[in-house]
Amino acid sequence: MSEQRKYPRYSCNIKVNFEFFEGDPETIDTETAAPSPGDGFILDMSKGGLFIVSNTRVGINQPIRLEFSTKTEKYHLEGTIVRTGLLKHNPSEVARRFAKKKVKGDSYIAIEFTTPLDELSEKDL
Repeated sequence: MSEQRKYPRYSCNIKVNFEFFEGDPETIDTETAAPSPGDGFILDMSKGGLFIVSNTRVGINQPIRLEFSTKTEKYHLEGTIVRTGLLKHNPSEVARRFAKKKVKGDSYIAIEFTTPLDELSEKDL
């Protein structure tokens, strides 16, 4: 299977805090709606998004705000949850790959950034 991603992905292990929203994704106003908190670890990142392992349950197509630091920068980003699920007994390649790692969390959250990062390299992580 050929790579379909727009940007290269880099493995990492970065603590992340996030706020996610619940409800109808078409009508959520992130300026006035009360978000729910969550945290986890970023295990995979690109200029366009990232993959988190967490114990927090979220819904797809929901807005999310992220806060984390790399070796070179502190980020406050917004995005959309594009996939989520449990790691254990999940047949997807991504879930199987991360389920083998010793991670603190039983579910994954794949996020697409609202605006892609200008710069990101493996040495930054």
